[in-house]
Amino acid sequence: MRTEGVRFHGLRSGAAPLTWGQHAIWKSIKWLGPDDHYFNIPRAIPVPAGHTTEQVVAVIGALVHRHEALRTTFADGPQGPRQQVHGEGEVSVDVRPAGGDLTHTQALEQAQALANRSFDHAAEFGMRYAVLEHDGGPAWLLLVISHQATDFFGIRVLERELTELFAGGRLDPVDWFPLDQARFQQEGEGAARGRASLDHWRRTLTRVPRSHFDFPRRPGVEEQEDPERFVRLRLDSPAAAVAAEALATRCEVSTSTVLLTAAAAVIAAHSGHDTAVLQLIAGNRNEPRLRDMLGAQTENALFVLGLSGGTFEEAVRRCFLPSMSAYRYGEYHPPSMDQVHTEVQHGRGVALDLSSFFNDVRMKDRWEALPETDGSPEQLRELARRSTVEFIGAWPRQDAKYFVHATYAPDTLHLYLMADTAFLPRPVIERLLLAMEHLLVESVHGAVDVREAVEAVARPDGWAFLDACWFDRTAVAELVARAAGGKATVTVAEEGQDAPRLLAEVEVEPEAATVDPDALHRAVVAALADRTDVIAPHHYRIRTPDGDLLAEGTGR
Repeated sequence: MRTEGVRFHGLRSGAAPLTWGQHAIWKSIKWLGPDDHYFNIPRAIPVPAGHTTEQVVAVIGALVHRHEALRTTFADGPQGPRQQVHGEGEVSVDVRPAGGDLTHTQALEQAQALANRSFDHAAEFGMRYAVLEHDGGPAWLLLVISHQATDFFGIRVLERELTELFAGGRLDPVDWFPLDQARFQQEGEGAARGRASLDHWRRTLTRVPRSHFDFPRRPGVEEQEDPERFVRLRLDSPAAAVAAEALATRCEVSTSTVLLTAAAAVIAAHSGHDTAVLQLIAGNRNEPRLRDMLGAQTENALFVLGLSGGTFEEAVRRCFLPSMSAYRYGEYHPPSMDQVHTEVQHGRGVALDLSSFFNDVRMKDRWEALPETDGSPEQLRELARRSTVEFIGAWPRQDAKYFVHATYAPDTLHLYLMADTAFLPRPVIERLLLAMEHLLVESVHGAVDVREAVEAVARPDGWAFLDACWFDRTAVAELVARAAGGKATVTVAEEGQDAPRLLAEVEVEPEAATVDPDALHRAVVAALADRTDVIAPHHYRIRTPDGDLLAEGTGR
């Protein structure tokens, strides 16, 4: 193996805060810690015949000169994380023997091996390069891209430009970079766009279910790390693809909208909610100047779909506008969004658990080689009998409890579900995938109620539903008592014309306990942490053991 250097100099340099998209992935990378190589993206690009290794290195040099994201470092600072674009420096390209005439799968395995090491973002640019030589010439260009450097939309830009450069073509200049985007977001139109998104999330989060996992965890789940706590399965279903196309055509929507509706309907029905709350992956590249920008622009969008009554097809027809609204408000300053969450959590007395996601990463909305059928119910069901569900992988930690995503195959639907087995054991994950298929297939020729396909989780006695939340009364009483330093009982009480609210009667020794309702509420909300089985009371009455009223109030 040898190393080729690609020097660059005389280019623009500068520092700025992170763009909002860069900040979003920075948070996730920091959360994963030593396992952050999970976010590294390997690619294996075949080198067209007739090229030399020197020409491949020159193509890499053209990309490095063209895109500031490929010569940027990132580091935390006193005022928060910042990006530094370097105007001069060098990137290294490893040149190594391929060890044979490799298939794409074999080349990608070598790229994956390079991806299994974390990036040092403060000292290392966000892409690694290797050229595999075979029979005296370059056969494969391997790339490992840090998600901090760019998102999947940017990777598509890279792949398109590599194809053009290998063909000897010329590329139009890029005139907008993450440094420019970061400055745009600091003031004026960019900042106003972020404030509008924050307002939308604040309004929405005050009324929707705070979690789709407000039910008991699976018995026997231990606190110590389980290497297979989070499991991903894949449904391979030509029948679901055929059905999704039929429904999309009839409802005049995309197949992505159909799949999103299925993912939302299944988790809402399973968790016993009439409203689905998912986060979508918003590309935030609707402006022409952003379409060729290499950089992390992606953030989460808040999607809400009402599902009470009606059929699955009717839900598909209702899905388009909420999804467009979600994407419209998917661009914001992440630390400011954290503050919105804090405000909503205090005001509602809940721990927000927005851990359900959907992402369609297919390049095409329709399939190119689906099996021919007459579309009859019998043929669709026969096709569904050929569907398979297989295990893809497992991890000890993830920041989602339910993540559905679709990838492209020409002749079948590949639908993945990664889930937290503490709440959704592996057999349940499989059942939920098959429930999505059932909704699609059966809705082509009939009116299907979502709840026919999904069995709602059973909650033990003592659980109640209030303010779009399920909660364990006993656990709430224990939580309030600990926070107050005394005893507590929790009841749901009707007061006047108001809606039912959660009332905590707290018995304390006044000299040894918190007797201020505001302080008690703050302590209770702080103790919620990420628990999905409890909520804070709406009202507190604090008494002595003799029944004397010391204080009462909402705390909200």
